[in-house]
Amino acid sequence: MHEKRLSTGIQQLDLLIEGGFHAGKTYLVVGEPGTGKTIFGLQFLYKGLKSGEKALYVAVDQKPTDVIEQAVSLGWDLSPFIEKKDFLLLDASAYIKSRVGSSEMKSDMQKVILELNNHITQTGARRVVIDPLGPLIATDDSNSRVQDQARMLLYSLQGQGKTTTLITSHSVGRSARGIEEYLVAGTIVLEMELANNRFVRILTVEKMRSTAFNPAQYLFNIVPVQGIVLQPMVD
Repeated sequence: MHEKRLSTGIQQLDLLIEGGFHAGKTYLVVGEPGTGKTIFGLQFLYKGLKSGEKALYVAVDQKPTDVIEQAVSLGWDLSPFIEKKDFLLLDASAYIKSRVGSSEMKSDMQKVILELNNHITQTGARRVVIDPLGPLIATDDSNSRVQDQARMLLYSLQGQGKTTTLITSHSVGRSARGIEEYLVAGTIVLEMELANNRFVRILTVEKMRSTAFNPAQYLFNIVPVQGIVLQPMVD
């Protein structure tokens, strides 16, 4: 029996990973600011919304209005989905501010998990994006404590069963992103490199569990209406 796959929203990427993401799993998109992580997340959600799936976006370090403006700049009108309550955009900034200096990190994370699960249940969201994950789990403690925070959150999301989650991370160094990468079903890296006096965008599928894929690099462009569009890497 084949597991259900969900389109990433990027047609060329779907072809590379046997049709898309496994339903109910969590995936990580890594890249420095400006590489296209938020657009990737929006494209994933927008594909689902157009297919009749409800979606939830957790804005961690951007204002929800900025996220909507970015979607509009690409020609993606989210307002009909917001009005029908098919799309919910959560502002996590208040939570981030409230936990500065907090000594109840575990309790705080339990509250986040409870609230997030409640929103998923109430909306019936099948696609969730957390952009980015880092500030939600960051503490002044050891890496093991941070890993505990990440594990609590991601295991809870996967416990939803039918909800596919996409998280983003600014941590490009392999050691820095090991905590999140260890817990997810797949990792996609977005980069910008200087070539022939101009910057080019590069996408690499680094990890994709239970999926046959070619770990090559692919050039991509960000195109109005279409969003992220891949092309084969030229040697």
